[in-house]
Amino acid sequence: MDKELIDSAAGRLLCDLKLTGCRLVDVLGGRIIENACVSIKNGFVVGLNDNHEARESLDLKGKYLAPGLVDAHVHIESSLLTPAEYAKVVLPRGTTTVVADPHEIVNVLGYDGMRFMLSSSEGLPLDIFYMVPSCVPATEFDTSGAALYASDMYPFLHDERVLGLGEVMNYPGVLAKERSLMDKIAFFSSARRPIDGHAPGLSGSALSAYIMAGIGSDHECTNAEEAREKLSKGMYIMLREGSTAKDLKNLLPAVTPQAVSRFMICSDDRHSNDLRDEGHMDHALRLLLAGGIDPVDAFKISSLNASLWFDMREVGAVAPGRKADFIIFTSFDDFKAEKVFKAGRLIAENGRLLQDFATKPMPIRDSVNLKWLSDEDFSIPDKACPVRVIEAKAGSIITGSGQEYPKVENGLCVADTELDLIKIFVIERHSGSGRIGKGFIRGMGLRRGAIGGTISHDSHNMIVAGVDDRSIFKATRHLNKLKGGLVYAVGDEILLDLPLPVAGLMSDRDADFVIERMRSFEELFAKEGISNPSPLMTLSFMALPVIPSLKITVAGLIDVDRFVPVSLYVEEPNKNEH
Repeated sequence: MDKELIDSAAGRLLCDLKLTGCRLVDVLGGRIIENACVSIKNGFVVGLNDNHEARESLDLKGKYLAPGLVDAHVHIESSLLTPAEYAKVVLPRGTTTVVADPHEIVNVLGYDGMRFMLSSSEGLPLDIFYMVPSCVPATEFDTSGAALYASDMYPFLHDERVLGLGEVMNYPGVLAKERSLMDKIAFFSSARRPIDGHAPGLSGSALSAYIMAGIGSDHECTNAEEAREKLSKGMYIMLREGSTAKDLKNLLPAVTPQAVSRFMICSDDRHSNDLRDEGHMDHALRLLLAGGIDPVDAFKISSLNASLWFDMREVGAVAPGRKADFIIFTSFDDFKAEKVFKAGRLIAENGRLLQDFATKPMPIRDSVNLKWLSDEDFSIPDKACPVRVIEAKAGSIITGSGQEYPKVENGLCVADTELDLIKIFVIERHSGSGRIGKGFIRGMGLRRGAIGGTISHDSHNMIVAGVDDRSIFKATRHLNKLKGGLVYAVGDEILLDLPLPVAGLMSDRDADFVIERMRSFEELFAKEGISNPSPLMTLSFMALPVIPSLKITVAGLIDVDRFVPVSLYVEEPNKNEH
């Protein structure tokens, strides 16, 4: 304990800063305190309406003062930015704390990936806490670049920025009491650390069994009834508003005054251009306020509740002993963070960062290793029967499962753009094994060429979808050349790319470069007439075999509802499969 803080709180020592004339959003007391005064020393709040003296005083002239916003669950890698560049984008938006689950990079690099994220985020003005990824690899159906067992997790438990165990995605493994997974859960349970969940659509006795394992939160609810059941069974619910999964509005009917204390907000996966153009947690907060949630309750959901679930005692409220992380704003209507204080210092104003900080250079090994391929590797033989089709849905990571007789040329199944039916492949990129999963997908809206990337949740093998084999082959080869990234190819021409050499997931360039390149992708997709509003983000989730209903991995198609591999070919058509 800093003894100076006690002396300042007692009025025996001069404070550093006093904020006066503010309307304090008191998330602890559940009220707005008019004409409040907040005193700060060494980055912490030491007084609230205690009339302390300070070296500097700032009159907020009736503006609101609220605690900094907290993202309860985020994969920073999905922003395509390293932690420092990510911080530069979200801090001006009013986010002062995030709880990150780095299972993207850890699935690629294992223990070294976790260490990279901890080291590269050290000392940033954005507080980045971490959950240790629970599912590395995510399932037995895919090939990741590493494995992380309970024994590997012990060193991280002693890091003050590591809070608990990350989302337990393999809920069938929990229900089956899979030994390695249960060892991880038991390890964190015995340490009395929070364990995050991931249970889309799980209900009834299966949900009860999942919770009995010690899992206490969920961010996968897509409707209010699902949220209500999980609330009643004891879970915290994270209201997710990401780039693809936008669930917050659908869950608002479950956010009653009686249940407010059990809700948090999170972004999960959000691209850098959406962070810059639409917002981060400020965007989620605006949705809460526009949805009729009481303003003080909205700020509880956006700050305090995450601090309670994760036991982050120094953040989440404006009170003695808490970090002086504030946002200043004029109105709850069309909320906008006008000033952002971090640890008592004004760090951003009117959307502009006032204090720059450098990205900490960290060495990291190459992570894209492909077997030599040719365009023939992407052919799909015809077997005179329907094929299973992944039905992608805009704005959701849940897919349907359909059937279709494919178009056939020279004995091979080919894409049919009239039916919005194109080919999709997942290529193992960690060990050069040459394994390729092959399938068809509808809902991408691609009319020509191929798009691809080394971002494919959660094992992050290479994933490519396209209209013709030559474009698919060119996209694959180019991604290998870049050592990871995103690409759009037509024939032998690369129309656009974004190199992501940091584990094939993040750029080594600044946020402005990444955002501009992502805008260029959006403009190109619009010019090409691609109907899917976010085709690259949609594509990145098509290899996630823990989200219903049909997905694809290097092992081929996975029926997620039954959690079993299924053949591409349907020898006996089932009209009820959809």
